[in-house]
Amino acid sequence: MSRVWQDLSARLVRLRCSYSYPTIAGCLTMWEKDRPLVILLFFVIGLFPMSAFAEGEKTAEAGKEFHTTLFGEKIHVPARDRRSVTAANFGLHWIPNGPSEMETLPFGALYVWRNWNEDNRQFRGTFSGVVNDIDYTIGLRTYPNWSLLFTLDNFILPRGRSEYVEGQRISESELEWSYVFAGFGVGYRLPMTPFEQDSAINVSLTYEPGYRWFRGTNDTSPRYGVPKDTYEGRIHGKIRWDAMVRNLMELPHRGFSVGGDVIHGHRAQWDAWGGAPFDTPDFKKEQTYISASAYAVFAGGLPAIESDKHRLITAVHGGIGKDLDRFSAFRLPGRPTGFEWEALSLPTMPGVQFNELFPRRYAIASITYRYEALFFLYPYVTATYGLVERPRFTTEGIRNTTDSLPALGGGLVTGAPWKSQIELNYSYNFGMFRDPGGAPPTKGGHGVFILWSKEL
Repeated sequence: MSRVWQDLSARLVRLRCSYSYPTIAGCLTMWEKDRPLVILLFFVIGLFPMSAFAEGEKTAEAGKEFHTTLFGEKIHVPARDRRSVTAANFGLHWIPNGPSEMETLPFGALYVWRNWNEDNRQFRGTFSGVVNDIDYTIGLRTYPNWSLLFTLDNFILPRGRSEYVEGQRISESELEWSYVFAGFGVGYRLPMTPFEQDSAINVSLTYEPGYRWFRGTNDTSPRYGVPKDTYEGRIHGKIRWDAMVRNLMELPHRGFSVGGDVIHGHRAQWDAWGGAPFDTPDFKKEQTYISASAYAVFAGGLPAIESDKHRLITAVHGGIGKDLDRFSAFRLPGRPTGFEWEALSLPTMPGVQFNELFPRRYAIASITYRYEALFFLYPYVTATYGLVERPRFTTEGIRNTTDSLPALGGGLVTGAPWKSQIELNYSYNFGMFRDPGGAPPTKGGHGVFILWSKEL
C-alpha cells in the first residue's frame, strides 16, 4: 500500500496552464440547468469527512520530505528538487451551448523550468506548438542580482478566428492572424522570504520586436477590411513578487503572489481595417497603444480555525488600456487553472471559453475554499465576480458595455497513477450568454474542464 501511495505522490507536477486553440469538436448533450451544480456541491461537501489524518497534522509542502499514515499504512514521500521541472499537461474544456465551433476545445503544453539560483540563471518555457512562451535569464557575475533577459512569444494558427457577441459567432469578422515577438532587456531578481526556490521579487524591462500577419478567409465579409502585415515593437515592463508556500500538489497554501505588466506598442504600418457589423476602428489612434494589468493572490487558513486542512485563497486581477483594438486587447480567460508563479498572473473567468472575451478593461475577484481530504486529495468551491467590457447587440448595432459576470463552481485536485495529477472542475457563469439550440441567447452557462498533468 505504501508503495502505491508513494508512486502517486512522490513527484507531482508544477501546473502551468497554457493556451492552445485546436480542432472543432461536435455538439454535446445539453445539461439540465441547475442539476450539475447541485451534484457538484453535494459531491465536494461529501468529501470533507473522508480525511484519514489527524486534524492538526501539518500539510505536506512542495519539494519537502513528508511522513504520514494512511489507513494504517505508513507513507513516505521523498524530497523533490523543484529547481528542475519538466512536465506535460493535457486537458479538455467544454462549454455546453457555448460559442459555435468552440464548445469543446482540447488544450495542452510542455512546461520546462530550470533554476540555477547560484548563478542567477533561469529558464522557463511553455510549448504547445500553436502558442510558445520562453523566458531565459542570464545573471551578470559582476552585478549580483542583475541579469540579461531573452524572451520569445508566438501565436501561429493557420486557420480563421471569428469574434463572438453574446455567444454568437460573427463570421463576417473571421481572420487568420498570427504573431511572433522576440525580446531582450535587463532584469533584477531579489530572493525573498519564505526563500523557496521560486520566492523572489523579479523586475524586468524588455524591448520586444515582433511581426503580425493577417489573411482573410472564405467567411470574411467583403466589407470587413483585412489589416496589413506589419512590424510591431513593444516596450514591456514587468514585476512579479512570489512569496507563496505551495503544498505537495503545488497548490497555494500560505503567502501571497502579486505583480503587474505595462506594455507600450507601436505598429510601423497600420491602415484602415475592420468594419461592419462592428464599428470601424480608429486605426490612426490604435497604431500606438498602451495596456496595464495587475494581480494579487493570497492564501491562508480560515479565521479562528487552527488547521492546515482548511485553506482560503483570494485573487484579484485587473487590466485597462488606451487605444486597444482586437489584436492588442486583453483576452479572457487566460487559463482554466494553474498555480505556478507566472501562471498566477493570468486571469481566470469560469464558464468562458479560451479567449472568448476581448475587453479593453476588466476587474475580476474570486474566493476559493479548499479542503485537504487526504494528503493528495483537495476538493474546493469557488465564487467569482467580474466586471468585464464586452460587445453586446443593441438597437444601434454592436456596442461595448461593461457587464457583471458572477460565477460559482468547484472541483477537486488529486494525485493519480503514474506519478501524475488530475483536476476536475465544474462552474456556472450567471452573466454569459448562451444559445440553447437556435433559440435567442439567454444568460447563464455551464463550464467543465478536466486537466491531467505529469512530471517527466
